[in-house]
Amino acid sequence: MEELEQLEENRRSRTLPGPIRKQGIASNEMCTFLILNISSLQLIPVNIIAYRSQYGSVNPTAIVGPAIAATAVSTLAAVVYCKLMDRKRRI
Repeated sequence: MEELEQLEENRRSRTLPGPIRKQGIASNEMCTFLILNISSLQLIPVNIIAYRSQYGSVNPTAIVGPAIAATAVSTLAAVVYCKLMDRKRRI
């Protein structure tokens, strides 16, 4: 976020091209970064596997496939949302 804030400062000083926002308003890049973090893409859900193993599951790693699918869908939804909002702001 600090690097993205520096990018905004460079835009305000006209050293970089792009839309200029007031101080304290998040840029499109900041919003995209935050939304992708919130969507929480996980490749291996270690905590869930540990819980399933702890409580005696026969196959604790059976959750890996559905977990990857669910996080992929949430990340895809986040990317689509960011692109739609970015396009809406430009119009």
